[in-house]
Amino acid sequence: MPKPTSVHVCSKCDAQFPKWSGRCESCGAWGTISKEPTLPKASGDSASEIKAAPAKLTPFSQLERGTSDVGRATNVKTGLAAIDTILGNNLVPGSVTLIAGEPGMGKSTILTELALKMAEDGKKIIYVTGEESPSQINLRLKRLSEKIPDNLYFVEDTTAEAISATLESEKPDLAIIDSIQSIKTPEASGEAGSIAQVKASAAILTQTAKKTSVPVFFVGQVTKDGDIAGPRVLEHVVDTVLSLEGDRLHRFRILRVTKNRFGSTDETVLLDMTETGLKIVEDPSAAMMQDRPATAPGSAIGCVLEGRRPLLVELQALVTPAGYSQPTRRATGLDSTRLNMLLAVLQRHAGLKVYDKDVYANVAGGFPIRDPATDLALAAAIASAVSNKPLNPKTAYFGEIGLTGELRPVPLPDLRIKELTRMGFDTIICPKMKNLKTPEGVQVVQVKTISEALG
Repeated sequence: MPKPTSVHVCSKCDAQFPKWSGRCESCGAWGTISKEPTLPKASGDSASEIKAAPAKLTPFSQLERGTSDVGRATNVKTGLAAIDTILGNNLVPGSVTLIAGEPGMGKSTILTELALKMAEDGKKIIYVTGEESPSQINLRLKRLSEKIPDNLYFVEDTTAEAISATLESEKPDLAIIDSIQSIKTPEASGEAGSIAQVKASAAILTQTAKKTSVPVFFVGQVTKDGDIAGPRVLEHVVDTVLSLEGDRLHRFRILRVTKNRFGSTDETVLLDMTETGLKIVEDPSAAMMQDRPATAPGSAIGCVLEGRRPLLVELQALVTPAGYSQPTRRATGLDSTRLNMLLAVLQRHAGLKVYDKDVYANVAGGFPIRDPATDLALAAAIASAVSNKPLNPKTAYFGEIGLTGELRPVPLPDLRIKELTRMGFDTIICPKMKNLKTPEGVQVVQVKTISEALG
């Protein structure tokens, strides 16, 4: 037998090093590197020496259309509007779905609603209580429903092998693992929640889901760096990734699909956090415009796309004289780097003097915006704040701004204009685009540069 050697592994990012150090060079964490023994391959080992029985070949034509390998229907509707909208009424047996988000976003709440809804429809549900005790989840169940169904079960064991054996034995219609960071396996080193444990536990449960055709939902917490359970640990393992985003102090949440092997990633749902759970908002644009201060300077309306759904948002800006030599730039719900870029473009190409001003930018509603089409609306809000003059409350803006001050076209402008028209805006300022459809009664002003737009 070859002599065992040792390798030093970081428990946070799973990076390997030949010697120990106090700080991980890969992720920068302190005190996370430990020594682990490894057994090198014996000399002469090669792929040609590995003996195994050949696998059985089965033609796809023998599979029944519309059923899985155990006879369950592949097109399952959960009955919960938010999940059905996101997944397209298609909960595939054996699929593994990860719902991720920061603590307090409502991940456990929406999965509890899902478990209740499917259990009320006669489905057998298993809820693995990892982070919370069964009594805590029971309190949430009583808050969301007057009666708890008898076919909704919980499992307190957090060992991946025990959960896997339970799923193989019981074969429920749905299994919820809350959360995957609380699951552990003796096959991996480190404590529960470490990179090695999360990867190994997720692999075991995913293999069981495929084997038994039981759909499984994982809850994954987001780290301070924005990664789900660590640096890209779970996204490659699961079939679908749902992201629940927002501000814990605000009522609205956005549920996005960032990966879906069985359907589209264009769906997005706006949810309202209430005492009785997360409720889908039927008219997101109207909800976002409800409390808008129409005559206040520093406020502009833009239109973003969440998937293929247009959504109106209010961009706010506050500009004040800098109290120190170094001006402050703060952005909430926006990329701070993009804010600094826009300020430089406004100063260079629009003559807006903000080099000695503190600038604060905010997206009303409390959820992050990634669409670059908000550049023009944010620039208009900043210009309004600098001049201390309110913008026309019936004027909206969308368009991407380049470093040379030009306005660039954005995807699906017709959808944006249609949504703005529906919400009562009569003037829309946007980049020049070909074959742009203009509804009756709406003035669409197409401009080439940021100076033209602000003029």
